Amino acid sequence: MTGDLSRILTDVLKLPADRLSDDASLDHAGFDSLAVVELSVLLAERFGIDVSDNDIKDAATLGQLDLLITSKRSGR
Repeated sequence: MTGDLSRILTDVLKLPADRLSDDASLDHAGFDSLAVVELSVLLAERFGIDVSDNDIKDAATLGQLDLLITSKRSGR
């Protein structure tokens, strides 16, 4: 998982760092519906990318979420 995503999850969304691994599910990492919405807004504000709530929820793991964000940031 990239440092940017890790920092957002721990520093802003206050998710427990010991649960953040590439193979962790969003539920295991501590995501709730509010965290999903907050992450979507943060990604738009900080990186200028549109990642919908559904896109985030559809990621099976944090690693997949990280790949999605990385691909959107690179314009792919």
